Amino acid sequence: MALDTDNTKDVENGEIESENKPENGEVHDGQTQEKAELDVDKLSDKKAKKLLKKYIKDYEELKKQAEDSARQAEENHSDYLRARADCENVRKRKAEEVRNAYDDGKLEAVGKVLSIGDSLDWALKMDLDEKTREGIEKLVKKYHESLESLGVKEFSPEAGTVFDPNTAAAVMQVDGEEGEESGTIKQIFGRGFKLGEKVIRYAQVSVVK
Repeated sequence: MALDTDNTKDVENGEIESENKPENGEVHDGQTQEKAELDVDKLSDKKAKKLLKKYIKDYEELKKQAEDSARQAEENHSDYLRARADCENVRKRKAEEVRNAYDDGKLEAVGKVLSIGDSLDWALKMDLDEKTREGIEKLVKKYHESLESLGVKEFSPEAGTVFDPNTAAAVMQVDGEEGEESGTIKQIFGRGFKLGEKVIRYAQVSVVK
């Protein structure tokens, strides 16, 4: 078999070079190249600028991703707080509606019960036999107990006190006697009632002119 005379000459002259031998001091192996690139002292200005540009670009991308994530997290948190506030407002509004409906229903029921009490009061003013009177008095007692269980309180202003339109209604004005001041209550015709702090029936009174 004939030998390649050119290669033989190169070998003889020591001119043949390995394909893996670095040229101009550069390393071709991937891992070794990466180590070489990170060795700043051995980097040329051109390569250093190229790496710096790459790192700056990577940093800017990571920074943008972090800012986007932070902004999205803030938006999600704001949406959560807004949804929570909406739910709380709905809950309060529904609770208020239920409470108002209950109070309105109670007010209507109490109004009907008060009319029964008026009838019982008038009945006691009539000329009754003892047994009938005792029976009505028991009904009146039960009537007042029922009002108390519903949270209804009875009140009555005193004669001679200053008329208060917030708790009493003047059914008539009368001339005052000596010593009576104008604007004071002369006589009470009917008691007033409150449901909690709300007046549901004003006391019926006459007022001195």
